[in-house]
Amino acid sequence: MHIPEVFRAIYDNHLYEYFIINRSFEIIYYSKKVDIYCDKGSFDGSKTDIFVAIPELIGIEDELRDVFDGKNDKIIIPSIFKAPNNYVNISINIGRASYSDMGEYESVVILFENITTIVKAQHKALQDHNEKSLLSIELAQKNAQLEMFNQDMQRLVNEEIGKNIENQKLIKLQERHAQMGELIGMITHQWKQPLSTINMNCGVLQLKCKSDKLTPDILEKKIENILIQSTYLNQTIIDFQNFFNPSKKLQKFNIIDTITTLLSIVKNDYSLKNISVELKGDTSVEIYGYPNEYNQVILSILQNARDAFVAKPHDDMKIDILVSSRDDKSIVKIRDNAGGIPKDIIKDIFNLYMSTKTDGSGLGLHISKSIIESHLKGEISVANIDDGAEFCIVV
Repeated sequence: MHIPEVFRAIYDNHLYEYFIINRSFEIIYYSKKVDIYCDKGSFDGSKTDIFVAIPELIGIEDELRDVFDGKNDKIIIPSIFKAPNNYVNISINIGRASYSDMGEYESVVILFENITTIVKAQHKALQDHNEKSLLSIELAQKNAQLEMFNQDMQRLVNEEIGKNIENQKLIKLQERHAQMGELIGMITHQWKQPLSTINMNCGVLQLKCKSDKLTPDILEKKIENILIQSTYLNQTIIDFQNFFNPSKKLQKFNIIDTITTLLSIVKNDYSLKNISVELKGDTSVEIYGYPNEYNQVILSILQNARDAFVAKPHDDMKIDILVSSRDDKSIVKIRDNAGGIPKDIIKDIFNLYMSTKTDGSGLGLHISKSIIESHLKGEISVANIDDGAEFCIVV
């Protein structure tokens, strides 16, 4: 049998140290390194009281006697910290049996099992678990804070979007009012001639009547002339009302017919400034959209050209409006020979408040771009050509 060798192998490969004590609780034998588990200066060899060497046993004297008396064969005190940095399991086991053969023992073995590595691993695992738990809690708190932040940001974004929408509406209204003021001025000029003609015809009728020279033929001709002029005035007002009556529904409209209505309102103002406006192209081109908003875009472009001519007039001032189509898309090009747009701002010409005029609002072309792209789902662009600028509208 190789029992001693087996015990030696087990002992050498495990961190065990021990005391053997007698019934008087005195140490009678011990392992070589057991003193590392004793309080400093408390152990000086055999005959030392076990309670001095191991204070952790104080208070369990009765339990120790039960082991000596054979009433209990083992006591385990787990995970005791022993300086400087050791953790041990202390187990109290029966030792050598008494010669009295009454089930009693003359010695008890107190075994120290070094479990420092295990305890440190457990502590590390517990620490990692606690850190992960704390991290999870902190992460949950951060996520909650982030969610609240996102909600606050979304609320602020929605508020700003609402404000921007209201601002855009206000900007469009301001531009609309500006255009209305300009058109009223144009209509005032257009009405002067027909009103003068009506007054003149009424004066002739009055003179003929007083001199008894009013004949049926003269009366008929003058009344006819007055009716023609009044019809013109009435049509001008109708065109003006239609232009500023907002389109509520998408409708199919003819581009040349729509632009012709606009030109009937403004042509006199342009003629007075010696600016010729010519509309030509495919008379069959039609699109779905809002005709009044479309004309608002055309008017903004025409007004920019007119203002450029007024700033730098010359002998051959003209605006050409060309209507065509390609691949089921309408194309309207508005060309002028007013000198073009400065190269340093042409790329920003559609931006809000960008204007080439010292007293310009910078609203018209920005709103025009919004109408074409957002309302009509089209495109608008501008480029300098020859001695002027060309706007291209594709819807």
